[in-house]
Amino acid sequence: MKLVIDLAKKGKGAVEPNPMVGCVIVKNNKVIGKGWHRYFGANHAEIEALNAAGSNARGADLYVTLEPCNSFGKRPPCTKAIVDAGIKRVFFAVKDPNVSNSRVYLEKNGVEVSSGLLNKQAKVLIKNYLKHLKIQPKITIKVAMTLDGKIATEKFDSKWITSQKSRDFVHKLRSKYDAVFVGFNTALKDNPRLTAHNKGKNPVRVVVDSKLKLPKSYHLFDGETTTIIIYDEKIKTIPAYLKKEKIILAPVNMRSAKKDFNVIVKKLNDLSVKTVLIEGGGEIISSVLFSNAADDIYLFTAPKIIGGKNAVSVVGGKGVAKISGAVKVKNMAVKKIGGDLLITGKLK
Repeated sequence: MKLVIDLAKKGKGAVEPNPMVGCVIVKNNKVIGKGWHRYFGANHAEIEALNAAGSNARGADLYVTLEPCNSFGKRPPCTKAIVDAGIKRVFFAVKDPNVSNSRVYLEKNGVEVSSGLLNKQAKVLIKNYLKHLKIQPKITIKVAMTLDGKIATEKFDSKWITSQKSRDFVHKLRSKYDAVFVGFNTALKDNPRLTAHNKGKNPVRVVVDSKLKLPKSYHLFDGETTTIIIYDEKIKTIPAYLKKEKIILAPVNMRSAKKDFNVIVKKLNDLSVKTVLIEGGGEIISSVLFSNAADDIYLFTAPKIIGGKNAVSVVGGKGVAKISGAVKVKNMAVKKIGGDLLITGKLK
């Protein structure tokens, strides 16, 4: 179990918001398989270790820091893989409050289960994960606009509206969130990286691509960090370039999602993504605002004027018919960053 704990630590900084987990498979007093959760969306530690052990895992013991999962999430349940591999005994250090009936399932299928070995040492590994389980989803809108409320010209040019200091601020801000989110049009036109640019840990990237049409050469698929693709559940044919590591496919009822952004929030919450920074574009921001899904806003205003009725506005959609229906921003504050103004406020 000490070896398992050391293996788990290798995932630090890459697995969040998931927990660090390590696993070892032992047979005849020899380690025949080792694994750890390498990054968000990757195989669980148990699967890594089982793959390393191969057919030799039959009749072996499995040691893991955290109770094996027992439900379909980003990956199939580890409990089934353990049973299918013919593991004889499972030792886990810490019970996962987000897991139910794993012990029952394993024992029902002839696997002996023991828990609590080096519990105190292993619990340190999941301290942040346990806190994360308790928080409610938090959605933040971040916008960079000109003085006349535009986020791009009529030809969709938006680089760069704000100063380098403002962009550096945003890169640091991204590292504080589980995920950064953009819509299809923003992804298609800007080909963004959505990383922290070495200003902290990279967030998970999320993009709405209803019909799975984004080009495979785009940065979102470069593997620098994990990308979640929200797409229409009606799509049954998945392009081959999306069936690879660091890509998580998340089907939703797109018709419902277009009416209520909270459909997408729920899907992300189910994937353990609870803090999301929305970076556009205008249609997505409109959907978030008028679904009452956003908690707060960062509004960067640059001392520039684009003009033109066809230039892209901050908030798209139909808007409200009367001023009384406008979204209200509370607790507003203003600060200067470089030559720009940053306005922050609460939406709930």
